[in-house]
Amino acid sequence: MTATEAVTARHDAGVVERLWGLVPYAAALWCLGYGALAVYWASGGAGFPFGAGDPRGVETGNWLATAEPGTVGVVIACGCAAGLVAALAGRSPWARWSSPRVAAVVLLVVAVPLLLVIPDVRVLQNMAYGLHGHALVDWPLMNQLLCAFGGMLLAGTAASLLRGPRCPRCDRTHAAPGSAARWARIGRWATAVAVVAPLPYAVQRAVWNLGVPLGVDRRFVQGLAADMVAKGIGPLVEYSLPLSAVGGALLTLGLSMRWGTVLPGWVPYLGGRRVPVALAVVPATVVTVAVVAAGLMMYRLFILDGLPVTGSGVVGLLWLPWGIGLGLATLAYHRRRRATCSGC
Repeated sequence: MTATEAVTARHDAGVVERLWGLVPYAAALWCLGYGALAVYWASGGAGFPFGAGDPRGVETGNWLATAEPGTVGVVIACGCAAGLVAALAGRSPWARWSSPRVAAVVLLVVAVPLLLVIPDVRVLQNMAYGLHGHALVDWPLMNQLLCAFGGMLLAGTAASLLRGPRCPRCDRTHAAPGSAARWARIGRWATAVAVVAPLPYAVQRAVWNLGVPLGVDRRFVQGLAADMVAKGIGPLVEYSLPLSAVGGALLTLGLSMRWGTVLPGWVPYLGGRRVPVALAVVPATVVTVAVVAAGLMMYRLFILDGLPVTGSGVVGLLWLPWGIGLGLATLAYHRRRRATCSGC
C-alpha cells in the first residue's frame, strides 16, 4: 500500500465509521416513530396499511392480507420497543453491562419480518416499472418501503455490534489469513447463481412481447398485451423490462470481477479509480431484499396456499435462489473488500 493509498483508505474509513455511528440512532428513531404509529392503529386510528386497508393484499399474496389492526398493531409496537432498546444498547449508560450479541440477535429478530414478511412482490414490480417511469404508488406500498428501510437500519445496527477488532492504520476489521480468498470463492459461486437465475424470466418476457405463448396459452399473451396498453406502457418500455433483467445480471458480475473493484481504464474520467464499496453494496442489498421477499411470496402461494404451478409462475420459483445468491455475493464482495488492508 502506497502512502497516498494509505491516506485515502484512512479518510474513507473515517467517513464510513462516522456514518456507521449514526445508524443506531437512525434505527432507534425509526422504531420510536413506527412504534407510535402502530399504537395509533391498535387504538382504532385510521390508515392501517394491512388487511382491509390494503385492497391488493390478497391479490399479491401479502402475508398480512387478513391482518387486524388491534392484534397486529400491538405486535408491531412491541417489536419496535424491543428494537429501540436494542439499538441504543451500545450507546446507553448501561452498555458496559449489556451484551452486544444479545442486542444484535434482538435487532435481527425484529428486522427479518420488516424485510421479508411485510414487503411483497409489489416492491419488485415497482422497481422494474419505476425505472421506466411507470409505478403504482399507494399507501400500502409506501408502508412496505418504510418497513424495509427500518429493517435495513436495524440489520445495519446489528452488524455494527458484531464487528470485530479494527486495524489502527485504516480502521478496517482484521480478518483471518486466507479470508479474502475464501470469500472470493464463495462470491464467484453466488454470483453465478445470481446471474443465471433471472435469465429465464428475461427470455420468457421477451418472447411474450413478441406474441409467442411460451409456457402459457395465447389468451394469456393477448391479455398481457391489452394490460400494457391499458396502463399506457408503450413498446419501448415493454421490451426494456427483459433487458433490465439482463442488465442487472451483467452488473451482478461486477461483484466477483476486477471491474467491480477498479473501473476499467477506458471509462472516461473515472478509469482506473477504485469503486466505492457502498456504491455496489447498497443497490445490491436493496434488490436482494425485494427479490427475496417476492420469492418467498411465490413459494407461499404454491406450497402453503396450494396454487398450481403455471407456466407464467414457474420462473418465479427462481426468484428466491436469485435473491439468496445475490445477497451472498454482496456479502462476499463486502467482506472481501472491507476485510483488512494490505498493510496489515
